Amino acid sequence: MDAGHAWVLNLDADLELGARGSPYAPSRRVLAAMLAWRNQLARGLLAAGDVLVDETSPPGSAAGRAGRAFCMTPRARAMLERAGAVVEPHPGVAVLTRVNGREFCASLGGTLPGAAFVSDEAAARALLTRLPPRGFRAWRVKRAFGMAGRGQRVIDPSPELSPHDWRFVQASLKSAGVVIEPHADVVTEYAQHGKIAPSGAARFGAIVVQRCDAHGAWLSTARLSGAELRAFPFAAQLRAEAERVAAALHAEGYFGPFGVDAYSYRSGTGELGFNPRSEINARYSMGFACGFGGA
Repeated sequence: MDAGHAWVLNLDADLELGARGSPYAPSRRVLAAMLAWRNQLARGLLAAGDVLVDETSPPGSAAGRAGRAFCMTPRARAMLERAGAVVEPHPGVAVLTRVNGREFCASLGGTLPGAAFVSDEAAARALLTRLPPRGFRAWRVKRAFGMAGRGQRVIDPSPELSPHDWRFVQASLKSAGVVIEPHADVVTEYAQHGKIAPSGAARFGAIVVQRCDAHGAWLSTARLSGAELRAFPFAAQLRAEAERVAAALHAEGYFGPFGVDAYSYRSGTGELGFNPRSEINARYSMGFACGFGGA
């Protein structure tokens, strides 16, 4: 198989995994969003001779090529097989669902004070009606699965949550639970990427800075320069967290590309804090090629 890879860039993988076996098809809005990002992602991940495969690819159009995906969900695998590609070894969907959900990230321990993963209404209401920890003004609720900042809401603490906010919480709990954490005023977003071999051996890329819009959707990624890295006070903490995440992913049966998102933040008291693990992406990501130096 020296004809290059066939790729499915299914950036909606988290939404498919969040469907937890129910029939899934991306909406027009999701398809449009993916198309806007897909070409930029392809420029970083695809090598010369590689081809893209999607639902419009003719049967057999990727025959003889090794099949690879942003995340090898059942839908991605079906597209590759229909195109005739030979799918590369990958973790099963149960593993992918487990390690890409925010419950798995939360199971490694909270990285913000007072954060918790909850799956019932009573626990959610009890937490959201409390004041956030010192230095924070509100709570952020994140659904177990989401992409590009979707499925999140900032909620001000109140003895009586607004009906609008409570409907969001209830709907989110029905999917697979929620993370409730203090809402942080982010200063700078970072990430570290890597690859895990089936044996568990992990290789790591460079620390990168990520720019996202106000809703959390990715905009760009850039490596820290040597001077910036030397001045970055949390480099060792982020690397240690990435190593810990790699070991935890391997223990769950995962292998392949991954990334750990992190950020610095300013508390209400003016102190600079650091969240070394805001998200785990057990798949490729928009900044992967920049951070890891290629696929």
